[in-house]
Amino acid sequence: MKSDHIKAVVFDMGGVFLQTKDKNPRTRLAHRFGLSYDEMSQLVFQSETAQLATMGAIEESAHWDFIANHFDLNEAEMVKFWDDFWGGDQLDQEMIQFTKKLKPDYAIGLLSNAWDGARDYLTRKFGFLDIFDVSVFSAEVKMAKPDPQIYLWMLDTMKVDASETIFVDDFIENILAARDLGLNSVHFTRTSQAITEIKTILGT
Repeated sequence: MKSDHIKAVVFDMGGVFLQTKDKNPRTRLAHRFGLSYDEMSQLVFQSETAQLATMGAIEESAHWDFIANHFDLNEAEMVKFWDDFWGGDQLDQEMIQFTKKLKPDYAIGLLSNAWDGARDYLTRKFGFLDIFDVSVFSAEVKMAKPDPQIYLWMLDTMKVDASETIFVDDFIENILAARDLGLNSVHFTRTSQAITEIKTILGT
């Protein structure tokens, strides 16, 4: 049953569709360098070069060069590091199937804080971006959540109002920013919870 007032559903990528189902590969990698899982994640995702890459101020490769220098890794060792860091990440098939069921009745969007290599990587490894009518990666538009401008850019691109849109993200600061703009927002904590909340808003 199609909602009378919702026209679009916009999802985050990491932590929503692409989830770290198995923390062991990254945990083992972190321990190899005397770090915890959270410390390793923080370095890769929150360091200065990571933030610059997220905003499209530097290329993703420059960020990985920083990581390689930080741990004194050669090219071959860096390939192994990369494989181990992402080794536990998998697509959540339940979210994929649910989104495909929404697609006939709603515009489907992707709004992701991601580096400039994300689109190519996701296409090559998972090949599922075609389920989105619009996919926006922060590095490509030089804006990142929770900056209000990236939400407004997404709404304008999808030609919908905030009140007509559901936004799903696993970071509360991104949810709060979306709510301030009037989007119907779902704070993702697990797949079943998010699906239930989306259905509730849709009235299905």
